[in-house]
Parts: sequence; structure tokens; C-alpha cells
Amino acid sequence: MELKREFFPLVRKTVMPRPYYTEETDVLGQKGTALAVNAAIYGDNWYLDREAGLIEIYGAGAAICFRNILPRKNKYEKEGLYLRLKLAYRTTENANVNIRTFSGRHITIPNSLEGAMYDDSETYWYVTDDLTLNINSIYTDEKMWIQRVDWEWVSKEVIYEDEAVEERKLFIPRNPKDIEKLYVPQKVNPTTIKEFLVKKIQNDDYFAKRCLSMLCEDKLMAKDMVELFKETGIEL
Repeated sequence: MELKREFFPLVRKTVMPRPYYTEETDVLGQKGTALAVNAAIYGDNWYLDREAGLIEIYGAGAAICFRNILPRKNKYEKEGLYLRLKLAYRTTENANVNIRTFSGRHITIPNSLEGAMYDDSETYWYVTDDLTLNINSIYTDEKMWIQRVDWEWVSKEVIYEDEAVEERKLFIPRNPKDIEKLYVPQKVNPTTIKEFLVKKIQNDDYFAKRCLSMLCEDKLMAKDMVELFKETGIEL
């Protein structure tokens, strides 16, 4: 079909905010607090109360980005640590706020007139790259206030609740020399390359399948071309 081209004498320009670039910060410490008033806020239906130290949200659409005031999520990945995040907030009586959390889940947080902490335990498994809270919905005429995010580097070594009898069992003693070894640049030689490939196979199922396919290559090449083509499931 031949397309019919039209002429438009006026075309609207695209209007958007000028890009604003900030330097990435290196947040130090084992734990700390990121104040909501220092976060970047996008979207509609919010009011920033600097005097009270709160972000007031009264409808859906707001996105609160903590990316430049929280540590990088994979900063201590080699040490087996993850970023545990807790949100300090308050709501009106029937707000029923649904948010997309730092772990990427969409949850309805409990209403709290006096204020509460939402512990995002799912950051054990995953932390979003943007470190942003998205407000999906709030009931009409209801509100939510966000004060801060508390963060802490926590070990991925698990202890179950019925095992945590003594306080000393909750902490792992660490040796600086053992940690330093993790960051020493590896020499590239046959031994280190083999170790790399073994770890890659253990952690990457797709790569392991590719290795298996290479092992089966000679057997596949011995097959008839038509038979081999049929096994691929490709249609002419």
C-alpha cells in the first residue's frame, strides 16, 4: 500500500525540563539515615515541608529518588553484604498507600497515625538501580508523610528466628586481611582463568548450557543435515 503524506504547517515542539546532572556521592558508614527532604522528587501531588522535615503526599504519581543520598547497592557485593532499607512514614487513618518499594515490589503499607517503619526485607534479594519509591495510589482525601530512610549493610549469611537466642549469634566477626584479599587484583594466568570459568558455570545457567552444547558439538556434527535441521524446530 502506498502511504499518503500530508504537510503540517505548524508542529509543536517538545517541552521538557533541562537535564540536571549531579555528581555521584560515595556514602560511607555501616549504617545511616537519608532524609526525605534531601531526595529528588518527581511527579505530582506532593508538598515539601522543609521545616517539619517531611514530604507530604496526597495522591498518586509522586516518585522520590534517594539514589544520590544512599550508598550504591552493590558497593560491598564482594563481601557478601546487601543494603537493608527501612522507610519512616506516617499516614492518615484510611490512606491505604500502595507503593513500589526499593526492592521493586508493589505493596500496600499499613496505615499509621503515630508513625511507623517499613522494613523492606526483600532488599536481601534485590535492590532497584534507581533507589526510588513510587507512590502508586492513595485513597481520595487521604495523605502520607515520608520522613527518612534508614540504611544498613547486612550480611547475607542467614540465621533463623528460632536460632537467634543469644545476642552474640547475631553478629559475624570479620578479619580485615580476609576482606582486603577480595579486592586485590587477580593475576591473569591459566589457574585464575579456570577458576573464573568454574564460578561462571556455577552462577550462570545459560553459560553452563553453552558449555554443554560445545561438548556435544562433535556428536551433533555427525548427524545428517536434514535430521539436525528438524531438531532445531526452525521452519523454512
